Amino acid sequence: MIIDGVEFSDEQAMAFAKKCHDDPVFFAKYVLGVEPWSKQAEFLYAVANNDRVALKSGHKVSKSHSMAILALWWASTREDARVPMTSASFHQVQKILWREIKDMYYKANKRKMGLGGTIYRDPASGLQFENGNEIFGFSTDQPERAAGISAANILYIVDEASGIVDEGVFEAMEGNMAAGAKMVMTSNPTRVVGKFYNLFHSERRYWKLMSLSAADSPNVTGETEIPGLATKAWVDEKFDEWGPDDPRYHVRVLGKFPGQAENSVIALGLVEDRLAAYETADTNGALRIGIDVARFGDDETVMYPVRGIKPLEPFVVYGQKGYEVAGHALNLVDKLRRGDEDVTIKIDVIGLGASPSDFLDVMDRARSSGITTREVNVAEKAGDSDKYHDLRTEITFGLRDWLMDGGTLFEDEKLKEELISPTYTFDAKGRMVVSPKKEEKKILGRSPDRRDALALAIYEATPRRTQGGTNIYM
Repeated sequence: MIIDGVEFSDEQAMAFAKKCHDDPVFFAKYVLGVEPWSKQAEFLYAVANNDRVALKSGHKVSKSHSMAILALWWASTREDARVPMTSASFHQVQKILWREIKDMYYKANKRKMGLGGTIYRDPASGLQFENGNEIFGFSTDQPERAAGISAANILYIVDEASGIVDEGVFEAMEGNMAAGAKMVMTSNPTRVVGKFYNLFHSERRYWKLMSLSAADSPNVTGETEIPGLATKAWVDEKFDEWGPDDPRYHVRVLGKFPGQAENSVIALGLVEDRLAAYETADTNGALRIGIDVARFGDDETVMYPVRGIKPLEPFVVYGQKGYEVAGHALNLVDKLRRGDEDVTIKIDVIGLGASPSDFLDVMDRARSSGITTREVNVAEKAGDSDKYHDLRTEITFGLRDWLMDGGTLFEDEKLKEELISPTYTFDAKGRMVVSPKKEEKKILGRSPDRRDALALAIYEATPRRTQGGTNIYM
């Protein structure tokens, strides 16, 4: 057997094949003719030794190059192997990942390494081997291509994972993980919500997590010179241009999730600070309960109780009728109230919220027990209509202000995601307007019901002056 112009005995060829199977860095060097640099090699070995690997990084640190190595390594060294690849856009698959794979494939075959198979221009057709192994790309709006895969050895590759909004593709891939598939995700950490963010937070126990700064580039450290990777001049330039506290510097250079997007309503740092303050916060103050009633089957009806600066554990139900929601609210009051204290319940009455509010108004149990029900229509005009586009925007910013003034947060991972998801723009009058709920739902994969319920609980009406000079409250 001849490998790279050198004649091998059968025994040597078998040892070479086994080494390639076990060691992606060896495969890169001796089959693809690529010399991985130190941090790149660490990443390749992490994928070899772990079923779930996620890498967040700055710009120009070999992410896509490494993914191409992994795709060819997996499909070339295993039987019944398939490598489905996707990214935030199919353009990324076609112009970046697939270009890297084709370049390595052609160079390996030029060196007579005999990878075999047929490679196509279109990543959807991919690289097809004679034994049925394949590498192929698919778009994130085609989750069925991720789900309908059967093979003994599957390696899912997801590039720029932070930019994938539709989480259906992740769910489709997860369905195949039960059979022992591997998955690797890489991305610049551009968003502080979504699947990729969760891997480094609420789902971190399931993943091998890695981080790579542009300052780790071999061109910066002096390890070696590799054209196309981040340089010291670029890193220094961005430090001077943006400064060390700028979100762009965090994401693009350091490979860290931003502490505050430029147009975020509530900063991640603020959320983490108020979570840390929870245990030592007192619970003096009246009991208030905010209720956000589910509008769709998968959404939650959330009751968020707050006493003083301390939210208590939320109560969540699904698919309840108006009188049932009202009954749950009364039971929650019975559980949490102190003596015969007065309690305020605030309900978003848009859509289904009107029904439990009506029941609370007429139920003898509510009327005779010191419970005040307040209806809130978040689509109405804001109290401070010179500053906020509508009441929903005012209430959302009011929650931010409450946290900044010392409000704390119950350890609730869903709430944390929902708190940092809203962004804002300005309307034609220069007033702030929060991102539409449908946009948030697209990002989160659900409605921000927990945040809305908490915001209602702590909301205090801003007086609105009528033409007659009388103050009225929402």
